Amino acid sequence: MTEGYVHGYATEEQQRLIAQAEHWREELILPGTVLPPGTRLLEVGCGVGAVLGILGDAFPGVVLAGVDIEQRQLETARAHLASLGLQADLRQGDARELPWDDASFDHVWMMWLLEHVAGPAAVLREARRVLVPGGKLTAIEVDYNSIWTSPTSDALDALFAAVVRAMDANGRSDAGPRLESWLAEAGFKAVDPGERRLAYSGDALARQIPYVAAVVESTLATLIKTPNASTSQLEAALADLRALAAKPDAAMGWAVYKANAVS
Repeated sequence: MTEGYVHGYATEEQQRLIAQAEHWREELILPGTVLPPGTRLLEVGCGVGAVLGILGDAFPGVVLAGVDIEQRQLETARAHLASLGLQADLRQGDARELPWDDASFDHVWMMWLLEHVAGPAAVLREARRVLVPGGKLTAIEVDYNSIWTSPTSDALDALFAAVVRAMDANGRSDAGPRLESWLAEAGFKAVDPGERRLAYSGDALARQIPYVAAVVESTLATLIKTPNASTSQLEAALADLRALAAKPDAAMGWAVYKANAVS
């Protein structure tokens, strides 16, 4: 991980991660994902086991494993997966030195991980090491620089600029569009960057606003430390964000990438 994880490890954040995975279950995690029974799947940066829970529930017979550098996350993951009736081989470890032998897995999954790590290509090379020849990798990242709203406001523009600065200070704000080059550098083949331009209005926007606001709120402690950002300014911008869905013809969007590649 980079020096500071921008979201932290509080209980509220762990609960947000579970809700976040559920939020993306039908729109991003499951579409295009095929995991036959018996597939040995490793999630690198598994956190609280939220995504493993969704994959294990949707694809019975998959053999689950996860690794995370933070023991507090793994303890929550064990409890969360047990509540779903799922088992997984969960280990504490560094994404750059995975605690498994070569060719241990058929599929490696990463979601919102590479934006937080130092040396993404090195992490991907290590993922390729534990994949069988011809094994598959899925990596999901966003481009924070692509966030837009209509209508916009000075407060919202300043808020999203602060989010970009905070991400760049603790990782990368543009991990999504970099996935293709990182995967190629790590030696993967048949790379599909999986770019998706998301746009929301009406009821769909009303569903997205609480999610986006929760993500931003989880980074407030970091955002306050960025230049030209005060608590009062950030709170005013969050109020503008929450009010967006009620405005006539309002819309919001950003670019997300669900990249797939072969070892």
